[in-house]
Amino acid sequence: MARELKRIDISNVPELLRIVEEVRSSEEPRVLRRDGEDLAVLTPMKGRRRPVRGKPFTKTDSLWNLVGIGHSGLGDVSETKHKYLADAYLHQPKKV
Repeated sequence: MARELKRIDISNVPELLRIVEEVRSSEEPRVLRRDGEDLAVLTPMKGRRRPVRGKPFTKTDSLWNLVGIGHSGLGDVSETKHKYLADAYLHQPKKV
């Protein structure tokens, strides 16, 4: 399972905020260094917008073409399911 990253608010750190905005606008990662040692990678977030959810149904939606496609023509099967099952079992050939 992916771990949730810890968040740090940089609103009050203007120098760091400037660097972050530069990375964000250029869409290129940067390596943060101190005394010739690589410490961290600053990577811009991509696609952080909320994913687009499906749109609601309309009367002209093509999904409505599926309504009734599974109709069996037998009437209300749920009310008479036991009768249909009994008929099916009674008319099975006997096992030898």
